Amino acid sequence: MKTALHIAYVCADRGVPIGGRKGASAHVWELTRALVERGADVRVIAARTDEHMNPHTAPAPVIDIGDDRATRQMRQLAFTDARSERQRTQAAEIFGLLLNQAMTRELERLHRRWRIDAVYERYSLWSHAGAGFARAARVPYLLEVNAPLREEQRRYRSLENAAAAASLEAVLFRSADHVIVPSSALRPYVVSRGARAAGVRVMPNAADPALFHDHQGRNRRTAGSGEFVVGFLGTLKPWHGVEDLVRAFRHLHRRFPGYRLLIAGDGPLRPALETMLRRFGVHGAARFTGEVDHREVPALLAQMHVAVAPYPRLPAFYFSPLKVFEYMAAGVPVVASDIGQLSEILVHRTTALLHRPGVVTELVARIETLRRRPELAANLARAARRVLRRRFTWHHNADRILALIKRRPGRAGGRNAVRTVAMGAVHASR
Repeated sequence: MKTALHIAYVCADRGVPIGGRKGASAHVWELTRALVERGADVRVIAARTDEHMNPHTAPAPVIDIGDDRATRQMRQLAFTDARSERQRTQAAEIFGLLLNQAMTRELERLHRRWRIDAVYERYSLWSHAGAGFARAARVPYLLEVNAPLREEQRRYRSLENAAAAASLEAVLFRSADHVIVPSSALRPYVVSRGARAAGVRVMPNAADPALFHDHQGRNRRTAGSGEFVVGFLGTLKPWHGVEDLVRAFRHLHRRFPGYRLLIAGDGPLRPALETMLRRFGVHGAARFTGEVDHREVPALLAQMHVAVAPYPRLPAFYFSPLKVFEYMAAGVPVVASDIGQLSEILVHRTTALLHRPGVVTELVARIETLRRRPELAANLARAARRVLRRRFTWHHNADRILALIKRRPGRAGGRNAVRTVAMGAVHASR
């Protein structure tokens, strides 16, 4: 007799490969593991898996619809005549819609042999199969919205079928039994786009303290002599503020030549950052690891005396920075910008030292304080880890998700609306 909840975890975003090295990939991996450890039976249905993913170490079975022969043929056909940037954008959008055929087929096939109890989906721009299946099967549908993807696509990349994207987004938000957002800043967005206010849940990102237990404190030397390592974990993109960190490091190294900079991650800003470091004459005191497997993160954080989240001043800070939760779990003292959710989860001089976004002199002063006052650094790190263990673990998030699934049955209807919007988008692309 079946006792465990059967959850289909849908990730149709090809930019979030399962088992990959991006923070979003780590999010899917860790939440899946927590759901399984809390007693759920999970199947991950994804548009893409990382080429290095070991299925034997995955927290749950992964079904890669992108590896399906028919899917590969659809992608080839979609991009065959795409020459210009606009044509490639159109092809990518059409392919994103066509993926729903394979996703729907796989969900229905899985349901016949395994009986899905709920669909949990990480929102992606053109995915509607999860919502359509859930409504037809009358099972709960939970939609995790980590960013205003449509707005990001329009602002930072390109979006050809803007009207179709907006319509599909609204239908998905209305269709979900619950919309889960990682920060309170995203709540007004999803409600304005159709989500029921009563069905929206704010669920910050998290970390697993057990993952960092074996490395806690290892290799972390006390300040006073020798080296003092300032660290950053994450993708090197403009909105992460790493340029401010490099500017701060220039001043720090002048004050104390034992300062070292450890940047764990990679991204489009790396060449510019390396140029800045060479121009400042401190390139030899910095190390870039390149892309980091999530399993390597605990050992890297253990090398840091202080870990930094130097976000610049942004007009809409809707992030729930995974790096900060992992800093807290690892017991590393944190220096972070006083912005958005960071201002909510961290308390200045209690669990971290905060600075005004973009104010490099304050960033320098906060890091220097922790170098000169190792007892304060240790107290902040211990307090932050206690807060994380009490409020921000993946097990906490898994418990909340399972409670939502058990509390609210799925609603019928909605599938035709999703299909209508999707078909309209395909016709608009022709």
